[in-house]
Amino acid sequence: MVVFKITYPKERKNLNMKHYIIYLASFSFSLFSQLSFSDENVNIIWNEYPNNLAQFDYSGEKLKQRWSTLSAGPKIPWPDEKYVENMLKIYPEILERTVKQASEINAHPSLRYIEKKDFKPIALALQEVFRLHYQGEFQAAYQLGKKLGPLGLAPGVYSKLIHTTFLVNDNNLKAERYLEVDEILSDLLPIASDYEFLLLGDTYQKSRRLELLSTSEALLSGLLGPTQHQSKKLHSLSPDAPMYRALIAGLDAGIIERVGGFLASASYGASESDAIEHFNQAMSAEPQLAVLYNEYIQALLRMGVEKSSEPVSTLINMCLDLTVYSAEEALNQSRCDL
Repeated sequence: MVVFKITYPKERKNLNMKHYIIYLASFSFSLFSQLSFSDENVNIIWNEYPNNLAQFDYSGEKLKQRWSTLSAGPKIPWPDEKYVENMLKIYPEILERTVKQASEINAHPSLRYIEKKDFKPIALALQEVFRLHYQGEFQAAYQLGKKLGPLGLAPGVYSKLIHTTFLVNDNNLKAERYLEVDEILSDLLPIASDYEFLLLGDTYQKSRRLELLSTSEALLSGLLGPTQHQSKKLHSLSPDAPMYRALIAGLDAGIIERVGGFLASASYGASESDAIEHFNQAMSAEPQLAVLYNEYIQALLRMGVEKSSEPVSTLINMCLDLTVYSAEEALNQSRCDL
């Protein structure tokens, strides 16, 4: 038996009836997603977030209260109405596509207020996508995100990527789902080429696809150069975001593993010392992020450091001692337990 508990935002006293209805609509869409199990027009139930890992509740105001911790990796701004308004000013083609989607029969109700310059409804709906993601309800987050146009797709596809990486075991299915994300982002990035969250999703999926390929396939795939370029672009856009440093370092470690240190440095500009420095800088900025420990451990192993070595053992113990605050982080922490 599944029991669904509706928790209302503490800020409800500041919401008029229209905004309150939109909030309930977002909840209904996320609930429907969990009941319908429809993805990419194929009836499929995603593997659930494990119940033996930490469970999280970010209902109501809890999400905002924990936001700086939850979003510490990529430094995502709080998605309130000011954030939405600013994004739609910066990216007019995103606005155009969102308004077009609002005219569709089954459009999420929050989209219909954008032309009236009322951004509160879609902000509440976006917050629900993040809420579902951090609670480990990845399929519901993805499906609600798709309903919200380009702004919702950014966190929606990210949720799909995290689910695919940690909760899909079949490599063929992983590759298929990464390619589905690639198709979505290939359509969006030309109209928002410096939108960091979209770039993060695209860099992440490219990196994961490279991991699934043999060395010859990876070198011939055409993915390596663009992935390196995008990871460095992300870092240049937000030098303080530790996840972007980890992306650069993890990619470099993968190159070193495949072609050796000398060729990696000479041909691809990837060096072990730079990778380690990126991780150390990232962890110095955010020492409580399990994703950084997990990626650092995996990078060291790729670069030939023994699992039993002191650096790896120390990182494993530090990772396992962390208190994690989201399903994404709990999944990363579980990978530290080699």
